[in-house]
Amino acid sequence: MAESKYFRFIVRFGSMLLASVAALFVIVYVLPWVLPFILAIITARLLEPAILYMKNRYGIRRGFTAAACTIIFIVLLIAFITLLLSGLISKLVDIAQILPRYLSSLPGIADRFQERLQNIISSASPEMRGFIEAGVNSLLNRINSLPAIISEKLLSFITTCAGCMPRVIMFVLTYAVGTFFISSTYQTVVGFFVKQFPERLQGKVKQMRSDMFGTLGNWLRSELILSGVTFSFLLVCFLILGIKSALTSALIIAAVDSLPILGTGTILIPWAILLFIDGNYSRGAVIIVVWGIACLLRSFLEPKILGNRVGLHPAAALFAIYSGFNLLGVAGMILFPLILIILKQFNDNGYIKLWK
Repeated sequence: MAESKYFRFIVRFGSMLLASVAALFVIVYVLPWVLPFILAIITARLLEPAILYMKNRYGIRRGFTAAACTIIFIVLLIAFITLLLSGLISKLVDIAQILPRYLSSLPGIADRFQERLQNIISSASPEMRGFIEAGVNSLLNRINSLPAIISEKLLSFITTCAGCMPRVIMFVLTYAVGTFFISSTYQTVVGFFVKQFPERLQGKVKQMRSDMFGTLGNWLRSELILSGVTFSFLLVCFLILGIKSALTSALIIAAVDSLPILGTGTILIPWAILLFIDGNYSRGAVIIVVWGIACLLRSFLEPKILGNRVGLHPAAALFAIYSGFNLLGVAGMILFPLILIILKQFNDNGYIKLWK
């Protein structure tokens, strides 16, 4: 009996290991090739209610309705992404131009810091004095070269983004055309994939597909609600503060906030630090307060909105985010939690049995 339990454990562990290796292979090597078509299928599913409504309500042919809905959706999506990227690139260019002025006071601050340290160093023992002086000199050299390094990194990032435009355009075109083709014959495409499974499993496959899209829909709606709240709050604060390009700034920060781990502090904290360095202490303090309220607002709403709709434990989500970041970078931080959410849904509904 004990040997049978060990054998079942080894078989289950080996199956999970093989499945993990296969999934990793698909994500790393296959996903980049099929990603526009996966997004096209998801978009077609999102557009399906509108297409059916127009077809049943007004008798418009499916092909025409699919084309109209696809064009409207893609135009709105491109307009949103263009606004976001143009605003981001414009902000980065502005930062690259004004950063040397903001950081020009760093050498003076470093000199005053060095003067204060000299009193401490002079009272240290001869053995420790050389060690401390070497560390302080290395730190001061890094501070003095920081403006040039940051400006160079920003310009390099902008150049890299410009060089990726041909691939981005090809991706968007493939995604748009694929969305139209799949939307115009959505039921046929879905039926083709379902028929590839044995007849006894087709009903379960349809239910799994429904559950998966339902889970993804709940996650997407939750993220849109949270991002909308963050965007609205930041926009109101920036308008009150009279910040230039308040709409674009709020949109960029809300988009960054929607990414796992990063949050609003990724932009607001460095912004406040630059204001402090420039001597604008009141504005820097206000930005810190805005960041604190935004964090509290999201921390209060996220468990109620995301937890109730998705039901994923925070520790499990953190593990998925960390694993995804180590394997695929920022894309993995988004992809792995989604995969874990879908696996949890399948496990809870009894389609698969990965854990109890």
